[in-house]
Amino acid sequence: MFRAFAVAFVSVLAIFAYGAEVIEGSLSCMKGEKYITIKLDCSKLVYKKDRPFQVFLDKAARIDDWEQESLKYFCLKFNEETYKAHLSAVLENSKNSGTYELVIVPLTINGGGSIKGEAYVVNSETKEKIATIGFKAEGDDNDAITLRDPMKEAGESIGKIIYKSIKK
Repeated sequence: MFRAFAVAFVSVLAIFAYGAEVIEGSLSCMKGEKYITIKLDCSKLVYKKDRPFQVFLDKAARIDDWEQESLKYFCLKFNEETYKAHLSAVLENSKNSGTYELVIVPLTINGGGSIKGEAYVVNSETKEKIATIGFKAEGDDNDAITLRDPMKEAGESIGKIIYKSIKK
């Protein structure tokens, strides 16, 4: 019991210190992959623990395709971290695709626009979850591209974790 608590505590500390940490599974399957398709799922996202995400969206003017635009920033920062491993994050509508998808699932957003969530590495064909990455990322509350800043930070921290796992 104590060991399980200690592992969970260290994992939580790592997320707070580094922005992202593998909390379940392994990223070794990514070794040798050239592309990973990035998706965003905001269906579980809540604002300030118990309010609908729409309340956060209504705080400022937003562009219509903020989700796709936010993912572009995620991919940019992710690719800056993983290019040495020849791994590129691509959007769902890309002509390139890989064996795996990375599904970004923000779970909470605070009043300042910072998010906490999970990212799942999923087999593209079978939809089997291979690994879970916990993350947190700073943001703001009035950007027309709603999750731009937290997606940039999440892309960087998740990219670092994946690169570290596959460069060995």
